Amino acid sequence: MEKNNNGYFVNSVAKGFEVLNAFTSNASTMSLRDLEEKTGINKATVRRFALTLVDLGYLRLLPENKFQLSPKVLDLGSNYLETLSLPDLSLPILQDIAKNVKESTNMAVLDGPEVVYVLRVNAAERIIGSNLRIGSRLPYFASSLGKALVAWLPESERKKTWDSATIEAFTEKTITSYEEFEAHLAICRSQGYAEGNGELEVGLRSIAMPIFNRRGLPIAAINISTNLLRSSEQQIADVYLPALKEGARTINRQTEHLS
Repeated sequence: MEKNNNGYFVNSVAKGFEVLNAFTSNASTMSLRDLEEKTGINKATVRRFALTLVDLGYLRLLPENKFQLSPKVLDLGSNYLETLSLPDLSLPILQDIAKNVKESTNMAVLDGPEVVYVLRVNAAERIIGSNLRIGSRLPYFASSLGKALVAWLPESERKKTWDSATIEAFTEKTITSYEEFEAHLAICRSQGYAEGNGELEVGLRSIAMPIFNRRGLPIAAINISTNLLRSSEQQIADVYLPALKEGARTINRQTEHLS
């Protein structure tokens, strides 16, 4: 550890974190000698730090005087995650998806019968959809994001959302029957993702996946939007969908603490 000359710097605190950071997947249990070699802190001092961390609950003392991280260290990470908003957590993930598939990616939440864009990453300037921005609203029943947001809700909530919407046909593909829409949502649930195929704008194509809280309810959805003039169905299935699924899995892992 490099010496810090700031007047406020507490070396003992820094050394305590050095002890915690010494543990890795390749060194999950460590003896005092191991910790001494890894941190450069002399054995007597590293022993005091390690036993203090045991008393605080961040380390476990195992037989043969070996040490191991305890689950309490997860509190440090979860407290940090709880200070971040969902868009903050999701931005780098959506940026990676957009970069890989070279299409726009979005995150939205449900507000009554509308989806509200809370995050948007443009891969390039596109004519179609270029007017969408954070805060834009779309009717939920005609978008893949809206379908992903309601498909996993209880049936009573789905019906309530449908009844509160002004249902209109934007194209000949727009679903305007509740029974037909429910059948479509059942397909979304069975395949694990939602699709938009020209219901809002001719040629507009998108796929979306829900983001769940720890109770298993959708709190947001992410999608990839494109146009059939530049993206084939095969490309959507073979390239876009795997990228979207992996992104959704990553975000869902990070949001398990959300209520």
